[in-house]
Amino acid sequence: MNQEIAFSSRTNTEDAVLDIFNQLRSPAENYKVVIFFASSIYDFDLLSKKIKEHFPSSHVIGTSTSGEISPKGFSKNTLVVTTMSDSMTRISGVLIDDADKFPVIYKKDIEDAASSIGIRFHSKGTNKDCFALTFINGLCNAEEAVLALINSIIDDKEFNIVGGSAGDDLKFKETYVSYNGEVVSHGAVILFFKTSHRFIIKKENIFVPTGKRLKITSVVSQTRTITSINNQNPKRSYATALGLSESEAENSILKYPFGRVFGTEMFISSISSFQQNGNMNMYSRVLPNTEVEVLEPIDPIEEAKKTASEIRNEIKNPGFTLIVNCILRTIGFEKDNMLNPISRVWNQYYPNYCGFSSYGEQINRLNSNQTFVVLVIEA
Repeated sequence: MNQEIAFSSRTNTEDAVLDIFNQLRSPAENYKVVIFFASSIYDFDLLSKKIKEHFPSSHVIGTSTSGEISPKGFSKNTLVVTTMSDSMTRISGVLIDDADKFPVIYKKDIEDAASSIGIRFHSKGTNKDCFALTFINGLCNAEEAVLALINSIIDDKEFNIVGGSAGDDLKFKETYVSYNGEVVSHGAVILFFKTSHRFIIKKENIFVPTGKRLKITSVVSQTRTITSINNQNPKRSYATALGLSESEAENSILKYPFGRVFGTEMFISSISSFQQNGNMNMYSRVLPNTEVEVLEPIDPIEEAKKTASEIRNEIKNPGFTLIVNCILRTIGFEKDNMLNPISRVWNQYYPNYCGFSSYGEQINRLNSNQTFVVLVIEA
């Protein structure tokens, strides 16, 4: 298992692709997978086609971002490309469109992609040597539908999924994902892996429960809007729980998100904004009659060290590392002057890594926010 990473700050699309191509050391045909993370300053259609032209025999997937991540740290207005070379890993992919409306029409394509590399739909233990990487368009509320479709096909409840929602540098206009040069703005790319290498998929939260619980009593699921909490106005209920005025609560949503507990694990559901009438816009789907915890932040540096240390205890010799870091975490790190300290931790523990700042994070069956997810495969 070998990973190479190339980085370009050239703003012209074709110049950036040529810059990347000149940095990579191996012949193009040696790369089994090529993954790119691209700022919205680039012509994404042209970028996708040009990268595929350079790597015609590789699986080429990519996503638009709200910031790129590499050993150089957090960056903006850049292109980051990573490659995987390996003879012990089989890979197959599929691109689906209109994932926010009719994802089920791609069920056969997903089944064919998974079965072509030997993934067994109805067998336990599939999670031992298989996983899926997903990039999902981040502005069409399709994450839950895509995850549900994959999990409806593969019966193994422990099957591993890791991924992120495409961004557009906080413009909130249109996001893109691509597979082998083809681009969609309302869909997803799914790449299935079957490997003999050990791997770990891990999430990190930098929030803990405050002990303050709220019950979401009515929602509009399609738009991810909460219309009442504890049968009261959402903004008022949230402010009361925090002991703040409603105006103060508006400036606290980054610091105090919601947590949802599934089994022994907690997943973060972030507040996007408040409407004038006090309704609450969310970044991930919420359901009526759901209890949530109000969360508060903890030291992100210590958590980054803890996460990385736990991974290195399991994967002694990382050969490939891919990071998805929520844009809300990135914004928070930037406000607190934490971008460089966080990067230094990653540089200390991961020999090579790259990824992007996302509009949502997928891990196994759930879509979450303000979360860090990482895939590490042993060399």
